[in-house]
Amino acid sequence: MFLFKISGENILKFLILIGFSLLFYNTLTTPALSQVISPQFIGNAKLGFALLLALTAIQLVKTLDRHHNSSCGCHHNASRLGYIIFIATLTLGLLVPISPLGATTASQKGIKFMQTGIATPVSLPVLPAEQPALLITDENHVKYVTACYENTAAFTGKTISIKGFVCRPDQLSSQQFLVARFEISCCAADAVPSGLMVEWPDGQSVKNDSWVEVHGKLDTFDYLGNKLPVVRATQVIPIQPLATPYVYTNNYLK
Repeated sequence: MFLFKISGENILKFLILIGFSLLFYNTLTTPALSQVISPQFIGNAKLGFALLLALTAIQLVKTLDRHHNSSCGCHHNASRLGYIIFIATLTLGLLVPISPLGATTASQKGIKFMQTGIATPVSLPVLPAEQPALLITDENHVKYVTACYENTAAFTGKTISIKGFVCRPDQLSSQQFLVARFEISCCAADAVPSGLMVEWPDGQSVKNDSWVEVHGKLDTFDYLGNKLPVVRATQVIPIQPLATPYVYTNNYLK
């Protein structure tokens, strides 16, 4: 009976490792990988997957090693709660699909930059006077949205184009909404919504979580006692959700 118990525990450990290996493989091969982890860390994730496969192989050897099962002298008193946690986590990971974050998560996390006392780093980009328009893209989103908040005067009056999903922080008028992307440093767990406020006469017709492309001029407005940038929109165009809904802080350095 004792030998069977030890063998059964080894089998359970092996099955759990197999399950996490499958979960890891499914995540690494999904087209939605960029919704889980920043591209700069994909190599690290692949290395982690290789180490997990090695651990799984080691556990398989232990499971099939009769001598280890009968005389290892280890204390096999792992808590059942620990196994339940592992199995529950694995089940959720396999059953819950990857989906992009949206307006509800944005309201829970809070919007980046909506605070007072923001310092202005000297390294922030400034558009030259002869370049009146700024197209905010995946690659420059973090850099220029940061600059619009931290050096607003340099961008005021510039024509700006930005794409993102719609969300509404508290205490906005019916004509105002935020166009944002989730900014990721490492993975989806540290995602924070980052974008620009928009003011448009027909703003109440734009629904939360819809994706839009906004064109207009940058100005400022008062929000809860703070002077923040706002795009006075001339066009708000509905678009399909972008293939990569997030932007990444490593692009800030480019």
